[in-house]
Formats: sequence, C-alpha cells, structure tokens
Amino acid sequence: MSTRVRKSRRMDITKPHYGRRIALLRNIHKLSQGQLGDRTGYKQQDISEFESKQELPDEILEILAKGLDTSVTYIKEMDENGFGATVFHVHDQAQAFGNQNTNNFNPVDKILELVEEIKKLYERLLAAEKALLAAEKEKADMQQQLIALQKDAIAALQQTNQALQDLLGNTKA
Repeated sequence: MSTRVRKSRRMDITKPHYGRRIALLRNIHKLSQGQLGDRTGYKQQDISEFESKQELPDEILEILAKGLDTSVTYIKEMDENGFGATVFHVHDQAQAFGNQNTNNFNPVDKILELVEEIKKLYERLLAAEKALLAAEKEKADMQQQLIALQKDAIAALQQTNQALQDLLGNTKA
C-alpha cells in the first residue's frame, strides 16, 4: 500500500506581495503612479515596476511608505485585500517626549465615505433627471402652444383670404 503525496500547484499565500500592497495604498490615497513618483523621487515606470514585485528592499519600502503617509511596518503587516488590518496605530519613536504622531488607517471608514459619496452622486443624478423631465414637459407644453398659435394664425389668414375673395367677388358682380 503506497500513498502518494500530491503537490499543490497553488501559490504560496503566506508570502506577502509588497507591490500589490503599495498599489492598494496608492489607490486608496487616489494617487497615480506618476504622483507617487513625484512624492518619492522615482519615475512612474519605477513605481510600476515596484508594484509588480513581490519583494522590495526596506530602503525602497521606507521611501514609498513616506510617500503614502504610512509606515513600513503597516505595509509589511497589512492584509493584501485591505481589510485585514482594520485599524493600525503607528507611533513615531522620534517624538518620544510626549507628542505621539498617530497614523490611523481604517478601510471600513474609507468604504463608508465612498458609500456616502455614491449616495450624494445618486441624489444629484435623480435631481438632474427630474429637471430634465420638467424641461421636456415644458418643451412639450410650449410646442402645443406653438401649434395652437399656428392654427389660430392659419384660421385668421383663411378668414382674411375669404374676406378678400368676397370683396373682390362683390366688386366684379
């Protein structure tokens, strides 16, 4: 009786992909690769290359973390889907004299902000549609008024024409 050990072709999910984490944080901050490059002194192509790499040297992570207003520790410990590290506090050790610099990052708050923004945009869309429908109704009403005026003008012209024909017909007789 022999048992075979089957190798799994699945990726090793225990190894972090720092590039994806950098891309996620950049997108959360609504920065383009070029804008992050401007903040860090790198070119857009460099940022693109960093985001494609699974591992990055600590020196590069430090520079990118500063450009993203976060810490290397956060980048290293965050969950790649962005929801694992719900709230993370970073205390700047350089300010050990009572002033603590705390960086709070909460994806749930960000999601709630985005939901509120979507609600406001939807309300604006509904208001715009309502205004459009009102304008279309006003246009239809004005077209009806124009048609009525044209009918009145045609009737007046026909009466004038008939009166002229009667006048001309009476003078010939």
